[in-house]
Parts: sequence; C-alpha cells; structure tokens
Amino acid sequence: MVQIDRNGLLAYRLNVQGLINKPGSIAPADVPLLDFGVQDTGPDGARWALVIRGAGPELPAPVPDLALAWTLRGAPHLHRRTDLPAVARAVHPYSSADAAKRIFDAAKPLKAAGIDPLMALHEVAAAERVLVAEPMVKGEMSRQLAEVMDEPYLRYCSGCAATHLYEMPFRLAALQAGLELQAGTSPPVLERIPGWAGLEEARLLAGFRGAALTGVEFL
Repeated sequence: MVQIDRNGLLAYRLNVQGLINKPGSIAPADVPLLDFGVQDTGPDGARWALVIRGAGPELPAPVPDLALAWTLRGAPHLHRRTDLPAVARAVHPYSSADAAKRIFDAAKPLKAAGIDPLMALHEVAAAERVLVAEPMVKGEMSRQLAEVMDEPYLRYCSGCAATHLYEMPFRLAALQAGLELQAGTSPPVLERIPGWAGLEEARLLAGFRGAALTGVEFL
C-alpha cells in the first residue's frame, strides 16, 4: 500500500493541474487542461487559468489557436480550435431523454406540443445557423429567433420584458450550428466558425421550415 501525506497529495494535485509550470514555459494550446475545456468564468477567467498553468505571463484576446464556445452545461469554455468538431460530438445529447434533461424546463412545453427535445435542438441549431451569417450580438440573435420559432420554443422573460427562446436550447444548439463566441465581447457576439462542416444530424435540417431555410449551408 502506498501512503502519502497531505503535502504529498497537494504536490501531486499541483503537478497534474499544471500549476507548477513556469510562466511562458508552455504554448497556450498545449495546456493539458484544454483536453476538457477551460471555463471562462468572470472577466478573462479562462485566459487567467492558462496563464497560471505556464502559458503566460500575458495572453492576447483572442488567444491564438483557441476558440470560445458554449459547451459543457451551456457555459462558455475555451477549447483548441482544432478540437471543436470533436467537442461538438462529445457534448451532443445521447438521446431524446438526455436532451430533455439538458434543457431543463424548456422540455415541458416541447413535449406537450409533441416535439421531440432532441429534434428541437436540431431545429434551433438550423435556425441559428441561418440567422448568424455575419457576427451578431446575442440579444439581436435572440430577437430574431423569437420571430422564426414556434410558441413551444419560447417563453416570456420578466427580466428582459420580452419573449424569447429558453436559455439552454439557445446555448446548447450554438456549437452544433457551427457558432463560436467572439473573445472579450460583452454582451456576447456570436459568429460562424470558419470551415465548419457540422454534424451529420445538422445537415439533415437543410429543409427545416420549408422554403425559409432552403439551401442551408453548413460549410
């Protein structure tokens, strides 16, 4: 049996977290924590997480070779840009039941209307892809989505004093639509990921809502 004391355990955690690296000793995209994504909490949270793991002492915004997207739990995370297709597959719901759990209270009106929660996410992704042909502020994207999506997708938000999509479907569909967040923008600005091929499921939505989305291009 291997025995380890508190100091040894803390040293191990510091090592595996990359917190012993000297500033500037590692390229930002080589930080191992990016294998899981680095959540961008608070002002420059993700960039600071990379700096203290040796990618510093300073990082520009945006960080070269990295992209910011709504991924795990719908929160903004930094990922390696080359990893985005794999991340999109990894965070895609496993099933309709899984999708319903991930979108929380948005699932109830969809189910009541006979709409499969997983297909609902696909429909939101298709609509977002069409709307964001050019960089777009989140609020404007939300406003335009409310004009094209049916009632079961929408809710009245007292905080905004407006009717718009439920938040989780809005966020979880964005990466599937091939959209990333512009670094350093507040409110968030969404834009298309260059060269995005998208998921096969998303490709099937080219005819979504008939003529309105005919010819949707996911490249």
